[in-house]
Amino acid sequence: MTLRQGYDRVLETSGTLVGMVYGLIALLMTVDIGIRAANLGALAWLTELTEYLMYAGTFLAAAWALRQGAHVRVDVLLTLLPRRAAAGLDIAMDALGFAIAAVFLWYGSIALADAWGNHNVQYKTWAVPEWLLLAAIPVGAVLLMVEFALRLRRAPGVLPDFMDPTRKGGF
Repeated sequence: MTLRQGYDRVLETSGTLVGMVYGLIALLMTVDIGIRAANLGALAWLTELTEYLMYAGTFLAAAWALRQGAHVRVDVLLTLLPRRAAAGLDIAMDALGFAIAAVFLWYGSIALADAWGNHNVQYKTWAVPEWLLLAAIPVGAVLLMVEFALRLRRAPGVLPDFMDPTRKGGF
């Protein structure tokens, strides 16, 4: 398996798992509403679990959504510009996205290391190690950086030849 195939598999797996988790959240919320309506109690832990999973899912599926074209994108300006200018703007936005993901990686890694080293714990319904919650930031940022780099690679003349997919041993 090549590095690219491994990355593709990770991206598809993360997108699929996050989608399944979001579906499970919707199902559990429906069950919780039913339980509450029937005065049988409540799933008190569900709100906290939903917060954590939606937050982590946002980071972990962002690169998958970008690849699918399902990421938030305002393309009004791109459609108004001449094709060459629109392509240049698209490249600039991908480069900016890469840079922003790198900032998320940097600060997310610092926060993760701090939480790990200080043994920070979030106390709500459960006691959850903070590093576990923060781990989604650098992982998601790396996936986004790779996806933005792949988008830039597809734009001719943006990245050097070592990114050429036909080159042996290349990405």
